[in-house]
Amino acid sequence: MWFYAFTQITMADTTPEPTQRLNVDLPKSQYFALKSYALHNETTVSQLVRDSLRGIVEYDIWFKARVHAAQVDPRPAIDPQKWDVIRAEKLAQRKALADKA
Repeated sequence: MWFYAFTQITMADTTPEPTQRLNVDLPKSQYFALKSYALHNETTVSQLVRDSLRGIVEYDIWFKARVHAAQVDPRPAIDPQKWDVIRAEKLAQRKALADKA
């Protein structure tokens, strides 16, 4: 998927706020797959793109909040050797669970 233009347009008689327009150049096969998915879910391709972009923005906000929380955490950092031991134990537990299944 190649994004090739990003412009801002104002729709005077429909909404008072400016809207963003994103032009996307897709191969026909990908476009028709996306259009088929949209029709199956009773929505539009534009709405699918908006929902996807909203999800990306929400994830980015969540991730940055987690990073900030970790940076301001008052607890002392774990010693690297101790962390290696904890990680090895967790990996061994995960492997044991996978071997049972």
